[in-house]
Formats: sequence, structure tokens, C-alpha cells
Amino acid sequence: MFAGPLAPDHWYANLEESGGRVLGEACHMLDYACHVLESQPVSVTAQTVWPARGRNPFPDSVTAQVEFSDGSSFQLIYSAEGDFAFPKETFRVFASGLVAECENFMKLSLCQGRKQTTKKFASKGHAEEVAAWLAFLKGESAHPLPYEQSRRSMELTFAVLESIRERKAVALKLLG
Repeated sequence: MFAGPLAPDHWYANLEESGGRVLGEACHMLDYACHVLESQPVSVTAQTVWPARGRNPFPDSVTAQVEFSDGSSFQLIYSAEGDFAFPKETFRVFASGLVAECENFMKLSLCQGRKQTTKKFASKGHAEEVAAWLAFLKGESAHPLPYEQSRRSMELTFAVLESIRERKAVALKLLG
């Protein structure tokens, strides 16, 4: 993720108040990884990159390596460094016989069987999220995000913060 630099007076810059970008923004990609992999995170090693001299006196960029119970791994690079010509959100998935690359949740390229196909989308899915939430509130459907899934991704988010603070890998408890 390329988030761009924060202004020193942005509320995310106040770590005591906001928890910073990990708790406020990067958590969404950690949640997405838990959802896509359908597995439980078991450990994480994370670090922050402190900005160059003359820039903000708080961590603006984070990297994390997450190991999942099924052997999958997820690497997060959440960066304030870069250029705004680059897409804000990109990710790649490498699986058995497949590579998927997504750009800003609007363009998906799939490489499989030595062929590449590209799909484009008109929205990032926000309207669909709101519709699912409203259907739940009206009693028409189940909650769109089961509690255990939400809890798992938040525990991972807090483990990332702990790993940064303690400068070591953090093990997560498997949920029963």
C-alpha cells in the first residue's frame, strides 16, 4: 500500500490517540489477508521505517510478515514513501498455478495456464458493503463479518503493533 506521507498534525500522527496507521489503515489489509486465506495467523514479525531527517517524528511506514496455520504467508508493505503516480493499493497473490494482481480494487489481472486475463470493475465494493450491512440491520441476512473472523484480524493488528514495539516476532493464539 502506498499511503503517502502524513502531515505532522494529522490525528494518525498522535500514536497515543489513534494507534497510528497500523490500527487506523493497515488493519484493513490484515483483515483482507485473514479473509482471503481463510486461515488463522500464528505469528507476525513487523517493523517500522522511521522517516528521513527533516520529516515527521513518528513512524509512517510499516512492513509485516505474517505466517498462517495452513502454511500460507502474507507480506504487508504499508509505505508513506513513493510517488503519487503509483497506485495506492496493489497486491499480488501467488497460489498453485495462479498469480493474481489487483490494482486499487478496480483492476484484476489473472495469470493461469500461461494466459493472462484482466477484469475491470466500476467500484471498489463500498456500495455492496453498505447494502450487506443494511440487510443485516433489517434482519434480512446474517452479519457480513462473523465475530471470530473480526476478532482474529484485530488480534493480528495488535500483534503487529506489539512486534514493532518489542522488535521481535509475536506468536498469536489459535482460536478454538
